[in-house]
Amino acid sequence: MRPSTVRIVDEPEFVARLGLVLKNARIENVGAVTGPGRSGAVAAVYASHMLGIPFIPYGARCPDHFQLLIVDTARESGRTLRKAAKRYDYANPIVVVAFEEPPRVAFWYEAPKPQRYRHEAPLAA
Repeated sequence: MRPSTVRIVDEPEFVARLGLVLKNARIENVGAVTGPGRSGAVAAVYASHMLGIPFIPYGARCPDHFQLLIVDTARESGRTLRKAAKRYDYANPIVVVAFEEPPRVAFWYEAPKPQRYRHEAPLAA
């Protein structure tokens, strides 16, 4: 199996895409934002600044009077975001993602290295 081609997304492209996703989402009642994992935290902090709402670290309790926005940089299967939505079900979460995979994407802040999902074949030596 050949390794997947990974496209590097730079910060301006990410900000533009996340801004478009947030503009098109129905987030009028959202009072806080979180994101699962490292990439989710990055996306959530960006969304927090763009929307002017509080960032809540993933796993922390969302105040009961807030509707929660859950955001991530990219989604392949959606499993992580489904688990996040279930975890925060009490906050009537809205889930958004900046990039759908495939094609694979990596982000400017990630270390330059061969990247693959666990289920992909190892890179040939």
